[in-house]
Amino acid sequence: MNKGDLAILAWSDLGSILRTRAIPLDQLPAKRAHGVGWAAAGNAMTPFDGIVDNPWGPMEEVRQVPVEGASVSIAARDNIPAFHLHLTRTLAHDGTPGDCCPRNFCASALQMLEAETGWTLWSAFEHEFTAVDAPFPLGAVYSVEALRNAAAFAAETTAALRVLDLECFEPEFGKGQFEVSCAPRAGLSGPDSALLVREVIREVARRHGLRMTFSPKPAPTAAGSGMHIHFSFRDAHDRPVLYDSERPGLVTRRAAAFIGGVMRHIDALTAISAPTPASYLRLGPGHWSCGYAAFGVQNREAALRVCPSVDAEPAAAAAATNLELRTPDGTCNPYLAIGALALAGLAGVRANLPLPTPVERDPEALGEAERQRLGIKALPTSLTAALDALAADEVARGWLPPRLYETFMNIKRMEAARFAHAEPEAIAAAYRAVY
Repeated sequence: MNKGDLAILAWSDLGSILRTRAIPLDQLPAKRAHGVGWAAAGNAMTPFDGIVDNPWGPMEEVRQVPVEGASVSIAARDNIPAFHLHLTRTLAHDGTPGDCCPRNFCASALQMLEAETGWTLWSAFEHEFTAVDAPFPLGAVYSVEALRNAAAFAAETTAALRVLDLECFEPEFGKGQFEVSCAPRAGLSGPDSALLVREVIREVARRHGLRMTFSPKPAPTAAGSGMHIHFSFRDAHDRPVLYDSERPGLVTRRAAAFIGGVMRHIDALTAISAPTPASYLRLGPGHWSCGYAAFGVQNREAALRVCPSVDAEPAAAAAATNLELRTPDGTCNPYLAIGALALAGLAGVRANLPLPTPVERDPEALGEAERQRLGIKALPTSLTAALDALAADEVARGWLPPRLYETFMNIKRMEAARFAHAEPEAIAAAYRAVY
């Protein structure tokens, strides 16, 4: 351990910015119990560094306490210090879970899902990101050349992400765009991993003189970048409970009800999973990102789809089949997205909702009359519309603790108003710089 090493204690705020207070690494054991102090009004910080109206003002303080096991390190090299990142959760001054902490919200939602269904939610995130002003030739999309031109960055990223179960590093559809995906993890370790992966990519990029942006639309004409969430469920005996080859959509009756809940509340979920004006430069028909509130099997234009296994052996197929929510992007907080997803699905299980009709074509190609017959509607086309949908959805509104809901809405209403009359170029530039 170098005397100059810092433990970066970090938390993802309501704008999905990783805020931090760093301490000397050798002081970390002493901070395990009570963490470090932070003004509660910091919950109301916007991605653009201001603070919106909030219920705390200058008085209340919270504690940011390191989470055991939610950390990653990259060794020092040359003149670059080691990188030690430790995620935290928020405790109120009396030691109870902070009510505006996205991680605490997610923990509560997952516990509720498990208590009522016996299921543990497993999740894996696909991160798409784009090099900003890359110093190397970009090459053809999806090509070996594009990957090898970035070989030094890719190799160091791969090495650093092995501890987080890296499964894939690939060049993507956009110029200078890449995708990283890791193996699924249970419960809170899924969104924990998503945050750690993203920051490892950023750290390695810095070491190579690069900047990688996770903005959903780095430029109006650029390929969109998503943060698709793959998820499935296991019971108390660690058995997969999603797949049923004999039923519509290849999912069990109870999983069908979960899907029904997600689709019933998809507009409100979109406000949480696509929470910036830049998100709506990416979402839309024909973008392979989804523009309609549709469900399908292997349908990349559906907001929610089943990803079936290629394995014919039943046990293997059950273990590999998963669902994919396609609305999220890198500006959303992974804890808020997973928590809201769990509660939307749980609402469907409680109501024993039927499986929505699987759509077997691009919804845009169906025509308006056919979409109406199938109950398919367009997703919100702006942040304002998505926030209005969340506000109007009494069930979804109740998922979030009151102060978290109020502060989230204040931050996002500010962003919507700030860019209400902005050109796409200005929106893309602003979010490219921040994310």
